[in-house]
Order: sequence, then structure tokens, then C-alpha cells
Amino acid sequence: MKKEKVFEITHQSILEIAKELFLKNGYKNTSTRDIAKAVNITQPALYYHFSNKEVLFIEINKQIGSQLKYEIEQIKLQSDSLENQLIKCTNALLNVYHRDIFSFIHQSAAEMEQENKQQLFYILNDYYLKPLQAIFESSQTTLNSKVSSKKAAQFYLMSLSLLFSTVHQLSTEKERSEQIAELIDMVLNGVSI
Repeated sequence: MKKEKVFEITHQSILEIAKELFLKNGYKNTSTRDIAKAVNITQPALYYHFSNKEVLFIEINKQIGSQLKYEIEQIKLQSDSLENQLIKCTNALLNVYHRDIFSFIHQSAAEMEQENKQQLFYILNDYYLKPLQAIFESSQTTLNSKVSSKKAAQFYLMSLSLLFSTVHQLSTEKERSEQIAELIDMVLNGVSI
């Protein structure tokens, strides 16, 4: 096998395994040693592909973010109610993340150098918040005059922490769907009558 092909295969293996470990254990609890061991390479070999853990984490978040941004943009193109679009967005996020994305990125950023922190927040803004904001902007549903589409997108994303704390423990798809519908109802209609 050619050297370039081996490099490419190893590079992809690092990304895939690191993604699994970061999503499962979090940024702080995943070391480059853990990743290298799982890929069956040495730490210096890992550093040949990615200069450090932060660079690797950012690359993984770009990949995940790009995939989810595409999915959210496809959901926006469907002529559906805002409620149904947000339910679909929630399912897309839940299919990737095992924990609240907003907290996941903020907690990870706390461990990083300033430059990498900024890149991570750029990813959060461009790959998640802006596409979600576009869903609120394109909706036929009128938002409260005090709430911008940007604030609505931020609130929605932060509200998912309630769901992430329980949804992966639910045993049936019906329970999951009910929990998602309940959360989206609270996001859109509040908690009072």
C-alpha cells in the first residue's frame, strides 16, 4: 500500500476513534494517549497527524458541525411547522451527541488556549446557531417581539440540556418522541397557561 494511502487511512481512523472517545468521555477525560492506544499507534504518530489534542478536537467538531449544519439546512427547506422543524433538529442533534452540545463545547473550551477557544465558538456559532436562527427567521410562526431569531436559537440550544440529561436513558422511541415534543412545546410556548 502506498505511503499516502496509509497516511489517509490512519488519519481517518484517528478522527473516527477520537470522535467516539470525546463524545463518550468528554474533552477533559480523553487523552491523546487514550486515542493513540485505541487507534493502535504511538503518541508521536498521532502528533504527526495532529499537533495536539486541541487541534484534533476542533477538527472533529468541524466535521460534526458541518454534517449537522447540512441536516439543519435541509430541515429548513422542508415546508413544515416550526415545531416539527425543531423536533427534527433535536433528533439530528441527539443522533450525534450524547450530552448537551452547548455545555459540551463550553466546558471543552475552558481547557483550551484562547485561539482554539475562539475557533470552537466560531464552530458553535456558524454550524449550529446561525442555521437554527435561519429556521426561526423563515418560520411562519411569529416570535415574541422581545425575542430575536438569534436569541430564540440560543434559547433552544441551551434548553436541550434538559433533554440530554434524560433522553438517552429512555427505553422506547415513543418515550423519546414524547420528551422531545414536550421540550419543544416549552421552548415555543413557555411554561404557563
